[in-house]
Amino acid sequence: MQGVNVKSEIGNLKKVILHRPGDELLNLTPNTLEELLFDDIPFLEVAQAEHDAFADILRNEGTEVVYLEDLMTEVIDGNPELREQFLDQWIYEAGIRTDIYKNIIKDYINSEYAGTKDMVMKTMAGINLQELPGSDTHLLVDMVSDRCKLVCAPMPNLYFTRDPFAMIGNGVSINRMYAHTRNRETIYGDYIFRYHPDFAGTPTYYDRNDTFHIEGGDILNINDHVLAIGISQRTEPDAIDAIAHNVFNDETSSIDTILAFNIPNNRAMMHLDTVFTQIDYDKFTIHPGIMGP
Repeated sequence: MQGVNVKSEIGNLKKVILHRPGDELLNLTPNTLEELLFDDIPFLEVAQAEHDAFADILRNEGTEVVYLEDLMTEVIDGNPELREQFLDQWIYEAGIRTDIYKNIIKDYINSEYAGTKDMVMKTMAGINLQELPGSDTHLLVDMVSDRCKLVCAPMPNLYFTRDPFAMIGNGVSINRMYAHTRNRETIYGDYIFRYHPDFAGTPTYYDRNDTFHIEGGDILNINDHVLAIGISQRTEPDAIDAIAHNVFNDETSSIDTILAFNIPNNRAMMHLDTVFTQIDYDKFTIHPGIMGP
């Protein structure tokens, strides 16, 4: 199946993009939990078993399950010249600014993770200092740093694939995430929707480089004419204005109404889909805390 066609939260799901939890969870440490938006460290083996059971349920219902890491691998295998471009961009977005470390990290990944999928998975898992070759850089930061220090942070939230990019009708919103640590996750969606043949020509209604925050958990496709978006802790009204402009100016879009729901700005109600969830054509579950004036 080619392209995007998501006009419902409750219709038959034909194809879904997932990410199987991986080594990025192993790079969570007690002192990085808050920064990486976790309250505790999940047990990877259990997380993978639960994920596999979930994916099997989808497959047994006739849904085609495709994986984010496989799509990204196919993009680079189909366009080998993108590997260096992607690595340079990933290293920069990981916060590496010194030339010496750019070269050390790039050489390390290219030598230890020459296979495309291995490389993609490593960029998701992150790198700590003790993994890198032990040559003396003569940098003060290395003299005073713990060898377990993260050099390139992992992306442990990647299994929430709805948040970094969200389907809207026949198009996609590649989001600018609220938390800096999650903004790097959108790099994979950017490459997939630009270069993967299955998604060629998909309209982009929002771009990861746009100014205002928005996350996929706030975007609900009510039907082929109505889109609901939450104004929340993670999504700014200016981003909704920008999406509305692009959706309404796309002749291929059937959406003619966008509803903006102003919900309380706190982590307990971080997204619209946590407090307002469609379960049938005329039925929703709601959190009573949103029933204000």
